[in-house]
Amino acid sequence: MDRAKKINIATISASHGVNSFYLFFLIPILPAITMDFELSYIEVGLITSVYSFANGMFQFPISFLSDYLGRWRTVLAFSLLVQSIPVFLYGLAPNYIVFLGFIFLSGLGCSAYHPPAISLITREIPERRGFIMGIFAGGGDVGSILTPIVVGWMTVYFASWRTAALWSLPPGILMALFIWFRFKDIQRDSRPMNQAARSTIHAFLRNKPLMLLIFLSTFRITGFRGLMTFLPLLLAQNFGFDIQGVGWAMSAYFVVGTVATVVVGRWSDTGSKTIYITTMTFLCGLALASISIATTMVGLMAAIIAVGILLTPVPSLVLAVGTELVEERQRASAIGLVYAVNEWASTLSPLIGGLIADSFSLKLSFFFYAILFGISTCIAMVLHRVCKGHPANIGN
Repeated sequence: MDRAKKINIATISASHGVNSFYLFFLIPILPAITMDFELSYIEVGLITSVYSFANGMFQFPISFLSDYLGRWRTVLAFSLLVQSIPVFLYGLAPNYIVFLGFIFLSGLGCSAYHPPAISLITREIPERRGFIMGIFAGGGDVGSILTPIVVGWMTVYFASWRTAALWSLPPGILMALFIWFRFKDIQRDSRPMNQAARSTIHAFLRNKPLMLLIFLSTFRITGFRGLMTFLPLLLAQNFGFDIQGVGWAMSAYFVVGTVATVVVGRWSDTGSKTIYITTMTFLCGLALASISIATTMVGLMAAIIAVGILLTPVPSLVLAVGTELVEERQRASAIGLVYAVNEWASTLSPLIGGLIADSFSLKLSFFFYAILFGISTCIAMVLHRVCKGHPANIGN
């Protein structure tokens, strides 16, 4: 691998860390926000649902345009900017409704990130996509690791989650500039836009492995969204964690997940990615169910670490398989479609979890998310069989 490719991979992976910073910014301070706005569990769930709704709203249109116009770099830089400004504005929100509006805007910004980023990074070493996607996911996880610690520390230091939000702007601006000057846009599609759009959509609908991958990923992310929404509250309310304690616990989750992602990504290039997805999704469902019955701190932390190890590598494997299922020119569109369906479906997940928590108990909501992973495992098994019969043996 030459020096330029290493720098490009490192740059996009670092931008993924910045994206994760804004995506997970609220996790360690959700208990403080809940108290500030006096929220119910359903209202807490609505925060994540609004973000997911906005994130899915323009995923496919933006990703298709970035493919059609060849503007991967432009869209990626724009995404980082549009994510950062609303997070800064969180600190100025006078009430819950305005706060949800800023959540929506940040979700819109995030909707444009993954398709161009994945399209750019998988061009560098296409024959090692599992490993490259592991590095990319690892970069995002570094942001996920540092975010709970940094945001939790700033909240305690300034004695205000709002002040912590006001300090969130620089990373997005600096990384957007770095992406802009490091990469170049590619040549646009010469076909009329309506013809290119019809061709792309028809190709995707006829692509059975891609459709199965989308359904698999959708059930996975719905469970993940619920976990990230209610785990901080479980730690704070049921086990007595303070804000910094929540931050450290969530960082531990991402640390073990980061290591597992890079290792599994490397292994997957010499084996079957779909086997890894099936096995890890099944075991993750069991680990999630164990959170709902954990009664001791040791048992809870063991379950959280198990989920981190088993769940975190799965998205990079799913995306690696996804990039193998389509032509390069349709890559951003395919990833955008995966994320769009995922985010729209996961809009309901935190609300349902909040309803279960309000009606029964917070722990029981984790059992609901475990069931979603069970469904995802069944779809993964079908996907593996379909991929084995595919002429290109996709996913292996």
